[in-house]
Amino acid sequence: MNTKTSTTRVGDELEKRIFDLIQTEINADRFFFGKQHCKVFTKKGYYSRDRCSNIIFDVSIEAYLPGAQEYSMLILIECKNYSHPVPVDDAEEFFAKLQQVGAANAKGIIASPAAFQSGAREFAKSKGMGLLRYFDAENFKWELRRSPSASVRAHTESSFDIEQGLSSETFQSSSFDLYLQGQNLSTNSLWDFLSDLTIGTNSGDERLRDIVNQREDICATVAYLSKDGMEDASAAVLNDLGYRGGEVSLSDLCDRESRRHGLSVRQNVIAPSGGTTATALGRIVFDPLEIEIYAQTESNRGRERFTLAHELAHHLLDHGRYLIRESCDGSDFLLQNGGIVDETGLIWLEYQANYMASSLLMPKPNLIKDFQELLQNIGVWDRGFGMLYLDEQPCNLQNYLYVTARLMAKYGVSRSAVHIRLESLKLVNDHRRRPTLVSAGSRW
Repeated sequence: MNTKTSTTRVGDELEKRIFDLIQTEINADRFFFGKQHCKVFTKKGYYSRDRCSNIIFDVSIEAYLPGAQEYSMLILIECKNYSHPVPVDDAEEFFAKLQQVGAANAKGIIASPAAFQSGAREFAKSKGMGLLRYFDAENFKWELRRSPSASVRAHTESSFDIEQGLSSETFQSSSFDLYLQGQNLSTNSLWDFLSDLTIGTNSGDERLRDIVNQREDICATVAYLSKDGMEDASAAVLNDLGYRGGEVSLSDLCDRESRRHGLSVRQNVIAPSGGTTATALGRIVFDPLEIEIYAQTESNRGRERFTLAHELAHHLLDHGRYLIRESCDGSDFLLQNGGIVDETGLIWLEYQANYMASSLLMPKPNLIKDFQELLQNIGVWDRGFGMLYLDEQPCNLQNYLYVTARLMAKYGVSRSAVHIRLESLKLVNDHRRRPTLVSAGSRW
């Protein structure tokens, strides 16, 4: 294969990804413009008076006002599948093409998997063009059923991360597939980007607003399941397994799901190298259904059991409705993340998986009974500060270590997992200035 053919094939792959993303959103009527008011094309030509012939564009979106036969807004996308930053020369050349096919109602976007040079970013902003950096989901922590950037409304990463995503050659995204620069903003949200590119820069034509979808009507949300609901679901699973107390047999649960759903579980797998999965502890793939637990430099049975329970919980909660696959690392195992809401639903999915994993490994009625018996053994009772009060005093710390050590041994989990579970059930009241036992550096 010669160099020209290879370059063309690589370029076509990027065009197909961008086209497929847009076409999928249009077909589902989730796109910025309503389904009946827009069309997307690849390799379509638009007439240039200067050339007296058509100029072919990689991807184009035509938007139509109600009843119109001709498009009222044209969005033209040029794909640059580079391994180096997109230079200003390419932006200038693309802008010249836009001028030839209708400057008044044509908006341009340069799409690339590479970063953009500062000159290209400044030129694009000055000319009202958009920039789109595309990241393939291969190395994402989460691969969603639909584009996470198309799923969001206003939620984005931090402004610093977005700037890095647009400008840094070495930047790697963990969840968002698009990093976008419009005339007035930089964002991960395709919706906000298109609004800025079209209506935001075309406020004189209010008619365009008539063909825009209602944002609140198209944003899918992750199903809400209460803590009690997850406790009940876990109890039903354990009851089906014939659980009677002590350490839960995850192998029996895996066998059950293998029979019912064809689940395959692989332990001690070499973790994939590169990307954002380099520090992953495990992952789940939903089609075909498979869980992998990665080998670690230092073996830790409690961590490995929680990783497996976390991935099993994703399956039991039917998160395959939203995810193609998910990878997890130790930083994901904090139940406190459940208080944060993001428009992708990823944090809520992880919170649910964590909470149900804890419910499976440390069933609520059994854990409370064992916890109370341990407190009785050491003569500790609630004096108005919580059943197990924890601060810097040696006596309180000694009680805490005694109770958690025995629960760790009985349920086959880590001290961090016990601590988080006890806190979630309001059984421990931690007032330490530095809770080092569950800090990020010593979580397991």
